[in-house]
Amino acid sequence: MRFNFHVFILLLSISTWSLDNIAAEIKPAPAVKPSGGAAPNPAAVSNPPIKPAIETKEITNTIQDPFSRGILKPPKYGSNLDRSKTSNGRLDDIRSLNDPRYYRVLGIYENEAISISDIIEINVAEKNDASYNAFYIALGNFSDKKAAQQLSKDFISMLSNNLNRKVIIKVSKDPTQDINADVSAQKKTAVKKIQFYEVEYGPFNNPELATATCYFLKSKTDQFPLMCDALKKRLVNQRELTKVTAGSATVGLSQAGLIALKDPLLDFKQKDLADTALTVYEGENLGGENFFVVKINQYGIYLASKFDEAMLIPAVTFPVNISDPVMNSQNGLAGTAPKNTPASPASPKGP
Repeated sequence: MRFNFHVFILLLSISTWSLDNIAAEIKPAPAVKPSGGAAPNPAAVSNPPIKPAIETKEITNTIQDPFSRGILKPPKYGSNLDRSKTSNGRLDDIRSLNDPRYYRVLGIYENEAISISDIIEINVAEKNDASYNAFYIALGNFSDKKAAQQLSKDFISMLSNNLNRKVIIKVSKDPTQDINADVSAQKKTAVKKIQFYEVEYGPFNNPELATATCYFLKSKTDQFPLMCDALKKRLVNQRELTKVTAGSATVGLSQAGLIALKDPLLDFKQKDLADTALTVYEGENLGGENFFVVKINQYGIYLASKFDEAMLIPAVTFPVNISDPVMNSQNGLAGTAPKNTPASPASPKGP
């Protein structure tokens, strides 16, 4: 019992000392008196200020324009010239200038060896077909051979200067049949078939070229019922494969073309533009989209499209003048109408 009493007194002393120390540690700190002599704010002591939330700054990545630093822009940027001069967006493609007035004819090489007056007559019953299909312009259908021949001659006579392919008379059996039935004996007589004649113009390997040629011929005369939206397609006959050399021509830039391409952004040399030349052949594309060279003759180069458009680049035009003040200007302005006053002897002449 004695031992336990001393242990109890020792434990009680230790607990009292611990409680005093803890109370001293949690004792509030004395308030700081403001410098201005004002009474302390109890709220400021008991409730410390709340720290504001950290502001997040939104960072946006921007792409800098390299041309804003003084670099010269090529014509592709910030310019509408890339679609106004050529159909494919290139300003240096002389074959694809949108306006046919930008061209002038430098030379014509017309094929005189072709004999357009010869009419080819083929029979579909003969196994003489080539291995590929072609397209033809239908001129008419007849049950009389003489009528088909007469149409062919009239077509050639009226449009001989505008043709570069053959007129073909295709002979076949008439699809309509007269069947006489013997009702009493239930017997049928032999089917009577007659000849059928189709007049065509061709062949064309390209349907767009065939349609463009049809509209070109239609613009020359209305004496033939040309159905340009209803081409014929069939196997080519071996007799139609005549060796024909297409007509060709050399073209350059006209005065309108030189002025149109005289732009400070393009930086073309006037003399180089005037000396630029291109050789084109019948059947090739030239100018705006879907335009073909359908015929070259002494009058110039005929262009046509499948949208019923036809135009001529004339063989004879006024010579270009690269010494004109408008051509030498830095603004690339459109040309002005010529003056009515005669030129002085000292004025320069074009080439």
